[in-house]
Order: sequence, then C-alpha cells, then structure tokens
Amino acid sequence: MSTPANVDPAVFPILQGLGMPKPLVARRWLQCKPEAWFRDSPVDERDRALLDAQDVPWVHYAKTSYLRKVYHMKQGEGFEATDWMVENDDACKKMVAEAGGQLVGFDLDVSSPAHWKTMKINVNITAKNTSFDWGFLSTTPSKVRIFRGAAESCPDHPWDAMILRDCYANTGGMQADDSINSRYWDILAMKMCEDYDYPWVVVAVKDAGSYKPENHRSSTI
Repeated sequence: MSTPANVDPAVFPILQGLGMPKPLVARRWLQCKPEAWFRDSPVDERDRALLDAQDVPWVHYAKTSYLRKVYHMKQGEGFEATDWMVENDDACKKMVAEAGGQLVGFDLDVSSPAHWKTMKINVNITAKNTSFDWGFLSTTPSKVRIFRGAAESCPDHPWDAMILRDCYANTGGMQADDSINSRYWDILAMKMCEDYDYPWVVVAVKDAGSYKPENHRSSTI
C-alpha cells in the first residue's frame, strides 16, 4: 500500500470529497506526511513498515476493528476496566501516558501520575477468513505512542494516530490459531472525527516477530 513520496498532501481532502473512505485517506496522508503527526519524534524503520504494510488477510478493517478498552489496577486497589469511548478518550490517553505511554503533540497534564500496578490496552479485532469471529490483541502502555493529528486534517478535530507495538493474542479463539498466537503484531489506529462510540479505528496491522511468552509472566506494567 505504498504512496509516492512527492504527492501533495493538499490532494487528500479532495479525495475524501470524492468519496474515498476516510480511513484510507487518513492512512495515505500519514504515509505521505508523517512529520505532521510525529513532529520531533523519530520515524524509525519499524514505524515506516507499519505505515506501508499490506492488509493482513484475517483482519476486517471496517469500524468493527477498534481500540476497545483498558484493563487497569492502581497500587492497593482492585482491578477495573474502562471502555475507550469518545467520552473517555482524554482520560484513557492520560492513563496510558501515566503508565509509560508517549503522547506527542498533546498538552494533557501527567505531572502527578497515578501509581498504576498493572495496565493492558485491548484492541478489538473483527476477523475474517478464520475459525473465530473476533478477539483482542493486547499490549502494555510502554508500547503505545499517541500522536496529535495534523492541523490540516480537520480544523476542529484533527485526525489523531496511535501506534501500538508488540500486541499479542489475548482471547481464546485467536489464541487457538497458531499463525496469530505465535506472533507479535504492530497496530496503527486512527481517530478521524467519525460518529463512532469507539473512536479509534484500526487502519493497519503488521507482523512484528515471534511472540515471547516469558515477557508476559509478570502482572505488573
């Protein structure tokens, strides 16, 4: 899904107006002008591979694949879950940043972070061409970067981007498929001011290497 580097980004609003699906427009825009999202943050080869990745055949990329919820527990408190919905978006970003995630271009105050014992971010994947219908790919906050959208993407609600690295199968049907369960997956999700309850839509998934179960034996962040 490569895009010529010399494409004028001004063409993308035109493509949207002509009916190109917004997730495709957003991803192509990010491919052509990553610095508008990454700002001073580096774009490494792994990032570029994700931006340019071919579609994974078992992922349905419509709005049914999306950032679903955060499981979290503070020191001395009980386990909780927060759905990553529109009304919780800033709170979820703040939680992830407090627990080791990176925010780029946002001004959320994380100067007095909560003391998180454990946290897991879960991406709901609707499947196709598989024996299961859906499942969670999960990762930890330290593997997450959230980028404020380019100002020109939308004057009122810039199209934010999120990269989640080293996601792994975390539900039964998905874990039963060795071709998925044996691998880590990098995910690119974008928030494009659509009227979705769960605003972060999966637009790219990339194989990121062999899954290492020994990295997940601790319950802490």
